[in-house]
Amino acid sequence: MTVTQDELMYLQSQLEGLESIFMELMPFGIELKRQHVQDYYDKRFDAATKPVSSVAENELRRQFNTKANQVRNLVDSAESLGDAGNRLNLIRAAASLPEERSKGLLNSVMTFSKALVMENRVETDVFGEILQSKELRAVEARVLLGAAMFIIDREVPTNEGINMPIIDVLGELVQMVRREQLLTRNDPFLVEAQCALEAMEMEEEELQS
Repeated sequence: MTVTQDELMYLQSQLEGLESIFMELMPFGIELKRQHVQDYYDKRFDAATKPVSSVAENELRRQFNTKANQVRNLVDSAESLGDAGNRLNLIRAAASLPEERSKGLLNSVMTFSKALVMENRVETDVFGEILQSKELRAVEARVLLGAAMFIIDREVPTNEGINMPIIDVLGELVQMVRREQLLTRNDPFLVEAQCALEAMEMEEEELQS
């Protein structure tokens, strides 16, 4: 499970692009085409630079260009998997190093992630199979974490007709990834998932207090 610093930086950039898509572009209905993405960030830049000093303007331009490039690169990668507007393809693309992208995922991982991301449902039998699996690779661990940590709802229905708190889903996945040492401690997806889990736990404590 050796990951180079360059690979970690690549994954961090991909994850930031994914966050931009899910939290900035999709809520505003921005089409995931290269020119539409660039136009969106150009407008954001124009709105943010009136009035502003030239030094700050140059730094803002660099930041907006970086975000636009992260999104465009991720969209290009997702298109190699199919529809770039498909949320699961975006997660798969972001979670994969270039050499991992052409390899398929375990059927259980695909089934679980598709149900969670596309249908907002937990397949409990498949979830249990995944938690006990000894065949998971790093890319599959990232996909699973990505699928769970971008769910907005506090609870998700299961195929058995009961609701499961998303904090429990993400918590089980984080525990499994750490127990099986599927990802390095500084892997961006694991770090982000742990931060998301901590935020959920704090929110739960506030609701109960």
